[in-house]
Amino acid sequence: MSDSVEKKEHKPDVKLHIWLEENSGVYFGQGRYELLHLIDELGSLKLAAEKMGISYRGAWGKIKKTEEILGRELIHKENNKEGYKLTEFGKEFMKEFKKFHDDTLRYASKNAADMLERLKKIP
Repeated sequence: MSDSVEKKEHKPDVKLHIWLEENSGVYFGQGRYELLHLIDELGSLKLAAEKMGISYRGAWGKIKKTEEILGRELIHKENNKEGYKLTEFGKEFMKEFKKFHDDTLRYASKNAADMLERLKKIP
């Protein structure tokens, strides 16, 4: 590439896939966040799993693994109904994870923009 190439203003569009894991593997990330969001929206683990294209058993296993590691329930069965609701802890956990994700994305985007600015100064 020659120096005569037109320099364009570039603002990076940073994408991140953030997840939490321990020795036994992943226990929370965007997929489980989406699963909990759908359970909250639809009131059903079965419908949430179907909408995500995963099996009920797989969805149940993911939630149970997260609950086991956290030591707290994320969802609970509705009174004598088929559906599920998020626990207060589940709602708060989702809120905190989203804040963590958004804060990390903002930080990464700013640093990517700063890096590009520093690179512009290189002759």
